[in-house]
Amino acid sequence: MSKYRVLYIDDEKDDLTQPIKKKLEAKGSLEIILNKPENFEDQIDKLQTELDGCVALILDLQLNGPQEDVTNEAGDVFQVKYQAPPLAQMIRTYATEGKLPDIPIILCSTEDKIQISFSRDFTSHDLFDWTFLKDDIDDETIEKIVSLIKGYQNIGKNIKDFDKFLDRNYSEIDERILSRFVTEENPPVHEIARVIFKDIVQPTGVLINELTLAARLGVDIKESGENWNKLIDHFFYTASYKGVYHESWIRWWNDKVLDVFENITNENLASLDAIARVALLVEKTGINGLIAANPIELFESSIFWNICEVTKMPLDPFEGFKISGKEEPKPWQDYSYVSLFAVVSEPDLISKKGIKIHPTDNERLIAARKKID
Repeated sequence: MSKYRVLYIDDEKDDLTQPIKKKLEAKGSLEIILNKPENFEDQIDKLQTELDGCVALILDLQLNGPQEDVTNEAGDVFQVKYQAPPLAQMIRTYATEGKLPDIPIILCSTEDKIQISFSRDFTSHDLFDWTFLKDDIDDETIEKIVSLIKGYQNIGKNIKDFDKFLDRNYSEIDERILSRFVTEENPPVHEIARVIFKDIVQPTGVLINELTLAARLGVDIKESGENWNKLIDHFFYTASYKGVYHESWIRWWNDKVLDVFENITNENLASLDAIARVALLVEKTGINGLIAANPIELFESSIFWNICEVTKMPLDPFEGFKISGKEEPKPWQDYSYVSLFAVVSEPDLISKKGIKIHPTDNERLIAARKKID
């Protein structure tokens, strides 16, 4: 099996980075080239050679730690004076100019450094395709890196053929999403990749993940067991997303889900509660083991459409509380929500995840808390 060659730059000692390299190479799909950072100008020049044959770049967030095994001519311990974001910005610029290959840039770090620095620096987020934690590397981490690489390659081969890399007739979805690339003569691959991944694949909206799919169908995944898999495999497979990144980010087209449900039941999904949705699915599909989901504690409605980002349970967005993000959702995206139960019972987790209630829902949350206090 051919391996994807990936350059990994980290300032840590070899006894810390070698285990990371070993974990990333464990499945045999990646070949990790491990290097230490150089002075900024030297690093940019050196990358033109180092990235030759590489299809992805992994950067440690904080490259400016002292390299105790390297000293300058004066005998001082070598230390660069920059972190990953400015280096990534320069790489993106050079890639746009054709001086460096246009490949995924993936950030890695420890949880505390991500929370202290990167999570609050919104301006840097678009420079990186994805972020993983050094302590959490597993098979899924490797598979996602490979999926990002394949996505870039697919987009690069079909730079203007949106139908091809989305595996769908682009005119059937919101054409505002990629509109800027229609008239742009030679758009950078990383720009298209960023919009697809961060505006379509990751957020809820045009595409939905499995938990949101279950919420909209009214099904309790855990209680339904294998019957849930039968339902989506046999009846909703035509709604599954097969475009770039689909190997690791499992998604369904929301509009196709609605169409499939209507074709099966002759009913409008959005107008029914969970019990009615599941009853119709059982009747029309013959899958008797489907179980309807119940409302989250402290909520009453089962007209589910989204999930609580803390409990991962389904909720009616009219009962949930919108989460404030770094920017307002785009017209084709949904807000993320949190439940009252999560706010009351998991304050530490709410804080750890950096969840803040949207200003438009603050007063409603205060009123809801007063009722239960």
